[in-house]
Amino acid sequence: MKNSNIAPHHLPDSRCNMLDSLRLYPGSIHHSLGNLRLVLGSRRFSQGSLHLTPSCLLLLPLLLLSLSLHGQEQIRMAVPAPKGIVVFAGMALANGHSIDSYTIDRSYDNRQWEQLAELRSPQGWEAFRAAVDNWTPDFGFQGLPETADLRTKWQRCETAGVIDSMGYWTASTTLRLAAGIAYYDQTATGEKQVWYRVRALKNGSSVTEQFSLPVQHPFVPQYDAVVLSEKHVDKQLFYLRWQSTGDNPAPYFGIRYYEGGALKEATGTTARYSIDGTTYYVFQDSARTLRTERQYFLNPLDIYGNRGVATEFVHLSGRSADLPYFQKTRATADPKGLGIVLSWRLPQTEGLKGLKIFKSDAFDGKEYALAATIPPTDTTYTDRDIDPDRICYYYLETVSAQQELPQKSNIFFSAGYDRLQPAYPAISRGRDLPNGVTIVVTTTEMHAAGVRIYRSDGFTGDLYPITDILKLTDNRVAYTDTSSVLAGDRSFLYAATTVNSSSLESALSDTLTIHPAIATTPPSPNRLTVVEEEGALHLVWEDMKTRHRATKGYRIFVRELPDGRFAPLLPEDSLVTVPLYTDRSAQPGRVYEYAVQTVDDLGGRSASMVLASIAVRPATLPPPPSVWLQQQEGKVTVQWAETTLSRPLRVNLYRYQRGSKPQLLQSLSPEERRYVDAEVKKGELYFYFTTFSDGTHESAHSPEAEIRVK
Repeated sequence: MKNSNIAPHHLPDSRCNMLDSLRLYPGSIHHSLGNLRLVLGSRRFSQGSLHLTPSCLLLLPLLLLSLSLHGQEQIRMAVPAPKGIVVFAGMALANGHSIDSYTIDRSYDNRQWEQLAELRSPQGWEAFRAAVDNWTPDFGFQGLPETADLRTKWQRCETAGVIDSMGYWTASTTLRLAAGIAYYDQTATGEKQVWYRVRALKNGSSVTEQFSLPVQHPFVPQYDAVVLSEKHVDKQLFYLRWQSTGDNPAPYFGIRYYEGGALKEATGTTARYSIDGTTYYVFQDSARTLRTERQYFLNPLDIYGNRGVATEFVHLSGRSADLPYFQKTRATADPKGLGIVLSWRLPQTEGLKGLKIFKSDAFDGKEYALAATIPPTDTTYTDRDIDPDRICYYYLETVSAQQELPQKSNIFFSAGYDRLQPAYPAISRGRDLPNGVTIVVTTTEMHAAGVRIYRSDGFTGDLYPITDILKLTDNRVAYTDTSSVLAGDRSFLYAATTVNSSSLESALSDTLTIHPAIATTPPSPNRLTVVEEEGALHLVWEDMKTRHRATKGYRIFVRELPDGRFAPLLPEDSLVTVPLYTDRSAQPGRVYEYAVQTVDDLGGRSASMVLASIAVRPATLPPPPSVWLQQQEGKVTVQWAETTLSRPLRVNLYRYQRGSKPQLLQSLSPEERRYVDAEVKKGELYFYFTTFSDGTHESAHSPEAEIRVK
């Protein structure tokens, strides 16, 4: 053991925390400790419940006492100790500076009071030193400064009139009692609540008056359980080490023993240290003192010396150095199979007829069962009766041939691992969801921790893990794969493995081929062209079959701009199977927008559509026929040539005179090619021309013909 890792038992844990706390006095403490007063004011408070370091615990009476400036309120200024109750009176020395003396009164009903003492601080170093020596047997375990340092600090305290000048040691119970600012009531009735009243007097008048919370003794502090972890005895020394695990270790401890029926205090060397949440309590003494049978035990102590629950006895005697004891106990996982290998050394095996191995699944709190009895010369044992990955705890015990008390080893532990590759599981398809695939995996592996599922990418046969280890329920798990990789136009391979509790993975199961029932989304064409020709609109777009072989056809939508809505150009169940279409329903002079959507063999439709718009030219009519004129008997006969038309039109015949608007004489069918105008006057000049009309539009007029009526 390295000395640097052991802090002497009589030293507190941290001086820095205490010094920082002392800086709060005397003024700012009342603001800084507001919340602390609420906690410490509870009658259920116990030192062990706060998990403070020893030095912080030493400060509690000092911190609590500072709250007394708030008048006649009850505070926790009285604490239980092994012989009675310690009452902390104040910070100021009772030496005439600010306080002449303190009076201590006691009551068992908080109504009737009896005066116990009047405290005054000692005058001079020698008187103070004598008082320190008087209280050291009771509270010296808290630690004291060196004599020269103590003398200097006391002289400073006398000059300042307060205990603060003790610095780090201000909270020492020994020094507070020696300074006459604390009182140890050793006459208080046990198992009964008692109150205390403290008055600070100056010039015969009370400066402050403080009342304690009710307190009683004896007090048993509660700390983490302490157990023996190591025992060593040789011809020169014996060494005992206990340990506790948790966040509430005892700040101090004491060692006692029974010898010949008498209880005695041990006087050896003690030490206390902590590593990674475990606190160790060490006791060492000369083996030459072991002349008779002794039973050692440890008591956890709080900062005032109150004893916690004692540990079990450790038996030692003058023959202990010759008794067999276990060395180098060790437990490791068997590298070849499921098991835990125990090993140890036993230097002395004479007088033994066997060894017992005890086993449990918990360090403490459960009974250790006998696992095996083996010859005393054995140094190893392999335990095959284990569950993988669970820690097992062991200890060894000697079986003496001379009826000696059995010698126990320390408790040592390990976990075993299942080295055998597990069997692969069965895989099947479950009920699909609209956007996923359900895989059901079943395994018969006894030590299965779960299963892992693998899947291909839909293009190759390679399988990749798509899950972590899935927990089983009744050796079965159903997993729904909703990955965005899944698509309805591909088939995917699935497989699974079993992973045991030792993290070994089985071979892949049989593969399962699944075509997901997921709607496909074929690509949309990238290009769409619309042209007008001979009164019809011709649509041409990219042929998607060249890059999407599952393309079945196309749906065409059209709307009239600017505010129309898209509507199918063809019935819902009709598809255009080639990348072109002619729309003859477009009306002249209107603007249309077309959209084309891809449809594949699985019924999937492209998420987007390619768009194109076009403005249809207004309707144009053919040139009308020219006219020629004849007159006879005061009438004008108008005739025109025969025309060939692809659509039904009307021939409009107009007449006008210079300076007047043309007048429609008659609208005739193309088959009528003659008209007699009797509404003319002799000597007048008339002009005639024709136009074509479709009922909505009218063409330009034909060349004019003129005639003067005779």
